[in-house]
Amino acid sequence: MAGVKITNFLGKAPKISPELLPNTAAQIAENCKVYSGDLIPYPQAVVLANTGRTGTIKTLYALRNPNNANDLKWLSWTTDVDIAVASANLQDEQRFYYSGDGAPKISNYALATTGAGAYPIGYYDLGLPVPPDSTVPTTAATTFTTKTTSTFARDAGNIATVVTGSAHGLKTGAVISVSGFTYRSGTYNQAGTTTLTVTINNHGLANGASVTLDFTSGSAVDGTFTVSNATSNTFDVIVAAAATTSGDVNWDIRNFNAVNVQCTVVDSTTFTYFSPGPQVTTTSYTSGKVDLGGLTQARSYVFTWMTPWDEESIASKPSTNLYIKEGVTVTVANLPTAKPSGNNFVRGVRLYRTLASTSGTEYYRLGTLWFPTALSAVQRTSNVSRVTLSQPHNLDIDDRFKISGCSVASFNITGGIVTDVIDEYTFEYAQAAGDVSSTPVGAGTLYHDVSENPPTTSARYWGDGTYDFIDDFDSRLLLDTLESDEYDTPPEDLKGLTAIQNNILVGFVGNTLYFSEPGVPHAFPARYATPLGEDIVALAAIAGSLLVLTKGYPYIVSVNDPAAGVSTARIDALYPCLNAKSVVTMGYGIVWSTNDGLAVYSPASGAALVTKLLYNNDTWSIDIDPTTVIAEYYGENYFASHSQGSFVFEQDAKVGGFFVDTGPTYTASWYDTQTGRLYYVAGTNGDVYEWDDLAQPPLTMEWKSKVIVTKDMLNLGAARVIADYSTVTSIWDAETTIWSAETTNWNTADEITFKLWADKQLVFTTTVNDMAGFRLPTGYRTDTFEVGVSGNVRVRAIHLAETMLGLREV
Repeated sequence: MAGVKITNFLGKAPKISPELLPNTAAQIAENCKVYSGDLIPYPQAVVLANTGRTGTIKTLYALRNPNNANDLKWLSWTTDVDIAVASANLQDEQRFYYSGDGAPKISNYALATTGAGAYPIGYYDLGLPVPPDSTVPTTAATTFTTKTTSTFARDAGNIATVVTGSAHGLKTGAVISVSGFTYRSGTYNQAGTTTLTVTINNHGLANGASVTLDFTSGSAVDGTFTVSNATSNTFDVIVAAAATTSGDVNWDIRNFNAVNVQCTVVDSTTFTYFSPGPQVTTTSYTSGKVDLGGLTQARSYVFTWMTPWDEESIASKPSTNLYIKEGVTVTVANLPTAKPSGNNFVRGVRLYRTLASTSGTEYYRLGTLWFPTALSAVQRTSNVSRVTLSQPHNLDIDDRFKISGCSVASFNITGGIVTDVIDEYTFEYAQAAGDVSSTPVGAGTLYHDVSENPPTTSARYWGDGTYDFIDDFDSRLLLDTLESDEYDTPPEDLKGLTAIQNNILVGFVGNTLYFSEPGVPHAFPARYATPLGEDIVALAAIAGSLLVLTKGYPYIVSVNDPAAGVSTARIDALYPCLNAKSVVTMGYGIVWSTNDGLAVYSPASGAALVTKLLYNNDTWSIDIDPTTVIAEYYGENYFASHSQGSFVFEQDAKVGGFFVDTGPTYTASWYDTQTGRLYYVAGTNGDVYEWDDLAQPPLTMEWKSKVIVTKDMLNLGAARVIADYSTVTSIWDAETTIWSAETTNWNTADEITFKLWADKQLVFTTTVNDMAGFRLPTGYRTDTFEVGVSGNVRVRAIHLAETMLGLREV
């Protein structure tokens, strides 16, 4: 026999008889890495942190301190929680969504890690409450009274300017009707020529103007004429024939009358509108009337809850219809004055009103009304005031605000303008006053201006004395329609929350999928619910689709926008998912634990058993409890724990893959995608372990070969284990006492235990700590051998031969 050289070590494949295993596959492979072909012991897991939570932790997750990326804050739950992160999430905020801990929730770094104790501490319910029936807007319309004109004018561009005798109450864009303009009366004289002189006091006409004259006495003939030789009280016109006559005349000004025209407000008593006709300077006239024009239409109001994260609820019930014309001022009352009860982030409301358009009547947004907010701290440097609030301020640069009641009185301000936004809690504004160091305040309230066009219109600070809203807005400027009328809350028992393409969140209850609006993770319209044929166990996003794992067949679901439809297709491979925590996204597909091994799905090849060359149903159920598999991606491997142990599986297309048993069992794990490190929790005291930290001492690994069957009966007489031993020096060399009286042992660090089986009986065991050959026992001959090694150093090869001399030939 020339000898046996075992290299390129593989893991175990229990499905295959020990005699038929590939040459370097194993019957036993524990705590060893085999990806390189060598046997490399895994390091001992090290306790890195503690979650602060006792009991059996079933979900582990970490957030990073925005100011220190190495400072991980550990979140943990004693329930099976699914965590989703939307792709548009801000890194420093670290917002995340989760289900499985009561109603679905939303949190972020600041909320989750505020205070002491087991995290997460702070969170909000994901869905927003529906406004209660008891809080329905009430309305009161201000009666519009007909206004009387004081003066009128018209420029060369046919823009008429009207001044009313009292405040007109109009808003730019209002549809009006102007009436009451009839005639300006005067006299005329024609002295034997074709020139006719008209006298009307303060007529306001200019040369070149075209006027219509109605002669009520004398012999002059009515008509339309061109003004010449205009003075303040007279003007001439040229008539068709010379004559001598005089009498009374009326100048027709009915072209100032208009029906359903839009006005532009100049001030409280002056407005303009389009009116074709002669240019006229300002002229007194007290018979004109101004009314609102247009149709009388039904108008109602609704509000929605709003959060600083731009989340919006379903609308309230509408107010009772008002039947009014556009331009009537409406006071909206019975609006909320504080957030609704419950665990929500609501900090204001959005108010909408109906507006008719060519496409129908819809609700258009009037504005967002933020509740008054308490101050937390103030500071001023070089006339720049900085204010920090207890809740998000919801202000932008150039927004107008009011602060009152501040315990540092110099910060009280009316008509303040935001100059800079530091973060969602802090902003700055200019204020000429002395410097103030950063100071916590015990009192003080911020009010938001809700006027139509701040800062050009008078301020209205909502909540400062009243929560009524005055709607005198220009309807032409209302552009945003109500979109949240189907923003249902997610089911309270939603499970499996997962983020898929287009920032859609999806979860399930029983056999039904529930989808959020794209980019609106808090809204789960009920009409998007999609039932499947079997109860759902887990979800996983893959290649723009959703893999749905059930208690029976898997499904592929395709959806870009649930409103456009959801496509479902059953995969005809009966691979039920036995534990949602076994589902892992690997580079070659989605892997999960099923009855006969690990199943995999990839868009390219469909569904299959990725472990079919290594395990069958019998061996799988003996070695592994598939219903308890908890797995994680780690170093391109599938790392899993179960009730009977743990294992590492590495897929390999040629040999099917490698299975290696490992020491730790855990109840929850988390893979850090930024550092490539794996963490887990075990036991009930909340300790967090880091797996495979190369700085830690190695575990004791064990590997046992296949059954080696030789051609002839023989006696293996020599062996050698090639390994990375360190230099081992006998401590006896340093002893000065009589060695026979000492009980001190040899330094056995970095040694390998070698075992030999003949005819499946263990016949030899020894320890080695160098690469020298050693003798094997004699007295037997067989053709059936097995060898094994265990220890804490890297093993590169095992050499076997009949003689020591034969080792040289291996």
